[in-house]
Amino acid sequence: MNILQVVSSNVAGGRELFCVPVSVKLIEKGHKVSIMCKKGSPVEAEALRRGIDVIHTGFTWYFNPVEIFRAAREIRKGKFEIIHSHWTRDVSNLIVASGFAGGVPIVCTKHVYSTTMKKDLFHAWAASHIKTMMCVCELVRKNLLDTVSIAPSKVVTVYNGIDTKEEWRPGKFGGSFRKENGIDEKAFLVCMAGRINSGKGQHVLVAAAKKILQSHPEAVFVFAGRPEGAEEEKYYEGLVAGVKESGLEKSVRFLGFRRDLPSVIDASDAVVMCSVFETFGLVLIQGMAMEKPVIGTGSGGVPEIISDGNNGLLFEYGDDVKLAGLIEGLIEAPERRKALGAAARRTVVEKFELGNTVKIIETIYLACVKSRS
Repeated sequence: MNILQVVSSNVAGGRELFCVPVSVKLIEKGHKVSIMCKKGSPVEAEALRRGIDVIHTGFTWYFNPVEIFRAAREIRKGKFEIIHSHWTRDVSNLIVASGFAGGVPIVCTKHVYSTTMKKDLFHAWAASHIKTMMCVCELVRKNLLDTVSIAPSKVVTVYNGIDTKEEWRPGKFGGSFRKENGIDEKAFLVCMAGRINSGKGQHVLVAAAKKILQSHPEAVFVFAGRPEGAEEEKYYEGLVAGVKESGLEKSVRFLGFRRDLPSVIDASDAVVMCSVFETFGLVLIQGMAMEKPVIGTGSGGVPEIISDGNNGLLFEYGDDVKLAGLIEGLIEAPERRKALGAAARRTVVEKFELGNTVKIIETIYLACVKSRS
């Protein structure tokens, strides 16, 4: 098949970047794949790094006439058989562009939870032109059916996946991150990865770290990710200032955006996610794949990933005291860490392996292409 993946967001988030590993796997399976994205975006950088063909788009909001005609031209030129949108905001533009290009079928992955009703004529029109809506968890699938007028037969759950055989393989990097960053091999290293903003809750882990370091001064906390926009920059600056005022710069470190996240997690002893709400939580399965004990907030789609006390641990958003206690429990019980990590790895291999996710997506593509012909 000739496949076009589309995401016009400029953010370096899981929703945006997920199309890249999916594309790599599809190419390995013999398909031709191009990614349509913004010039200079993190998606473009990652796609080019992985050797994937890139097509630029200037899509903005729900209807952009000039960019619709450009997209239609690219769709015709590339002879694409299926279009896969990873951002619902792009769908209306793609529907019109596809119409001009001969009616190429469109599928969409729904990564986010909606807090508003969208049963108006516009959203009904958009839903009627989508062949399949793939939701990243059951929570999102049910939410979509509740908020949008769409046929249930069009909506399926397709969990995100990661490559556990090559990229996310325990011990692959041999602790190189610690050596490169002067972190002692005996230090208990806690990793939190994701965009820097209040919703992700980095401040919760910083507060917990201050408590933990009083009794476990050997612990080190690293934050991989960066802020986007003025409001998030202000939040980030507040975090850094608070750490400096407490004299904890050596123990609490902000790494910025990391392309070597597998190496960072591989060197860690635990992975934490403090978000107020996540529909999936990609970083959790990344940590689990590396056989690390993971701690996440018990909201959104996270309970579909973590079974509390079995393959990870859960706490309520904002409860830094509980979080500190959970991390201290892991520091003091190495055998429990090992057991949780092993169970976590098994969960990801069985439920969130990228190869299996791509097989499901490929089946959906084929059905859509066949129905068109």
